[in-house]
Amino acid sequence: MKNPYISLDISSSPKTEKDRIERAWENFISGQNLGSEVRSLTYQSWERSIRHGVHPTKGRAPLVLSQDEIQEYQTTHTFFSISESLLPKLKESAIDSGHLIVICNHKGELLYLDGNASLKKKAENMNFTAGTSWSESYVGTNAMGTSLATGVPMQVFAGEHFCQPVHNWVCSASPIKDPATQKVLGAVNLTGIWDVVHPLSLSAVVSITQTIEEKLLSRLKFEHFLLLEHYIETTRKNPSKIVAVLDRGHQVIKASTQWYDKGWIDYNNRLINSLSDCSGTEGMKDGWIFESVPFYHQGFPIGFIIHAISKVKPLNKTRFSTKYSFINMIGKSPEFQSVIDEAHTMANLDLPVLIEGESGTGKELFAQSIHAYSHRSEAAFVAVNCGAIPKELAASELFGYEEGTFTGSIKGGRAGKFQQAEGGTIFLDEVGEMPLDLQAMFLRVLEEGEIVRMGGREPIKLNVRVIAATNCNLKKACEEGTFRKDLYYRLNILSLQVPPLRERTGDVPLLLNHFLTKTCAEIRRPPLKIGDQDMFVLEQYEWPGNVRELRNFAYKVAIKANGNIITNSDFPKEIGLTKRIINYSATDHSHQKLNNKEQPLILTNPSSSHEESVNYPTSLKQQELHMILMVLNEANGNITAAAKKLGIHRSTIYRKLGRNTKNEGSMDNEKP
Repeated sequence: MKNPYISLDISSSPKTEKDRIERAWENFISGQNLGSEVRSLTYQSWERSIRHGVHPTKGRAPLVLSQDEIQEYQTTHTFFSISESLLPKLKESAIDSGHLIVICNHKGELLYLDGNASLKKKAENMNFTAGTSWSESYVGTNAMGTSLATGVPMQVFAGEHFCQPVHNWVCSASPIKDPATQKVLGAVNLTGIWDVVHPLSLSAVVSITQTIEEKLLSRLKFEHFLLLEHYIETTRKNPSKIVAVLDRGHQVIKASTQWYDKGWIDYNNRLINSLSDCSGTEGMKDGWIFESVPFYHQGFPIGFIIHAISKVKPLNKTRFSTKYSFINMIGKSPEFQSVIDEAHTMANLDLPVLIEGESGTGKELFAQSIHAYSHRSEAAFVAVNCGAIPKELAASELFGYEEGTFTGSIKGGRAGKFQQAEGGTIFLDEVGEMPLDLQAMFLRVLEEGEIVRMGGREPIKLNVRVIAATNCNLKKACEEGTFRKDLYYRLNILSLQVPPLRERTGDVPLLLNHFLTKTCAEIRRPPLKIGDQDMFVLEQYEWPGNVRELRNFAYKVAIKANGNIITNSDFPKEIGLTKRIINYSATDHSHQKLNNKEQPLILTNPSSSHEESVNYPTSLKQQELHMILMVLNEANGNITAAAKKLGIHRSTIYRKLGRNTKNEGSMDNEKP
């Protein structure tokens, strides 16, 4: 039986077949019944092409990727980096046989094209170049697009292509599948003029993709080894943890016996259906919480670590136990999620962590979460505010003292905060406020893992992880001589930058709804809602006090609001930004509803008058404003495009306009 994936038998005449298929194509386009004139795979693809709305005589592949995007794709996707090692030999073979060798991604977007030079020029005439998309939805039936749509290898000959401009070509493509997920990653394609058609062309690309998939499988096995190694290390350090590790395809690599005893893993070695959604997030079942965290290697996610946590709290928790974990993190913005991913990675490294960020950003929340996720989670978490301890008491508070060190000292002496955190974690908030003389003692803890109590002589060994936080610039403090450089570099081994709320795109509504729900329950009033326009105003406010200020705002408006809808009349004065940012005049904008679509903005001259105008002298700030307005004008008022061109965030543009413009004029609303 003829191979259904190959267009014609080796004994067939290519010219005869070309003419026959051309007539069949004409019959199909004119609406006549085909019967068995073409292969079923071809006929089904033609029907899909019609449904996609592809024009059979004018179809043209659109350019969808820039050179920068192609290069980024080539460097960040494993399947291409593996394919790349085969390209030199493939190119030689393509040149010798009068073909082009092509690699595309799962969307049919061409990432690589090379081969016969004269053929490349002909290909350019029909827009067959790197960066264009040859998905069926754009250009109808073609080897790459159809193999991606069906998941099987495919040779498409001459008139089998849905679009007439491609009828002089023959293409053979085979999809590349991820061995972990079985998802199609892309395809390899050999393309030539129709008269070079040969069944072995398809065999060649199938062989190439099999080689690539074998290399991907070897990489998957290495990923399994890394996941298994992490499991062994985690359970060795803390045998009480109930952990399962899964690969990218959600296959269980290793799990604690409790996972099997409780029936959480099925006979296919996968999580049962009720838990399958928790890979990558969190879930709950039978009084257990399942916290899932992506596991990264060299910046790429290779699997998941899932912790099963009993909701029944153990009785032996100390008074220094944590209150928060990563489950309590609220925020879906890329800026915030990337920090969470970093913190997850740091948790089990058992090295000092320096958390930097403005006041109110949630630095202690991160510190507690890192501790709760680490192998030290069952031990103490001791938090110390270095700025709140009187200088004369700081040494004894942190490092303890021996009996008789000073009048009134406790019999037997007293353990300091570092000793109280033995086996666990000490969190030093506002570490930049620590006196210089104590910094030397702190450095000894980091370098030698020991302390000497006040009045004592013998060093005491410690097993404590240090997490420090600051809202000041420690580098600048080092230059000014208020913070030791050697301590800074010893402390700053792992660094976490917590973004301010104004840079967490889209997180304000999530946080505000959370705080309002909690506040309304506390003060026993019905739930409150806030309109889109007023929420938009809150998203543009800078929140100098960050999440702490937003939480306080929720309390204020919950107490003040009369009805069940919060309006800007309930806002504190410092948040009255409606007119400063957007002119919501009844004549111009009362009919507009905010949505997630990006709309162009129309800006007026910054020198125009306004009822809330602020006079700024000609300065760097004014020049900065003019630059923003100029780029916005070039981008037809589109804030996203302007922000990309300026290399800044959209919220920064809104903020600059809110601070500097005298008349924002008419703006079509764009949800940031």
